[in-house]
Amino acid sequence: MTRTLAELRQQIDNLIKQQGENASVAAWIYTKEDVLDYPDESVTVTEEVATKVIDSLDQYDHIYTEIFDIIDDELRELNVIAG
Repeated sequence: MTRTLAELRQQIDNLIKQQGENASVAAWIYTKEDVLDYPDESVTVTEEVATKVIDSLDQYDHIYTEIFDIIDDELRELNVIAG
């Protein structure tokens, strides 16, 4: 799910209220500075192109699936769930 930095701040504030400031979290944040033409990092893109690229990231369901699979693997390794 893509969102603005202001929306992200609000979500983080809500999570802190619910779970406390010291709750564990894993996060990946990509901004327009991350939208580069690899391997030639000197090539920049317009704000419009960067926004389109970032907005399309949530269309890749396999990323979410992989993360949830890893969480399941970790829980099995810790003997929290049956494997």
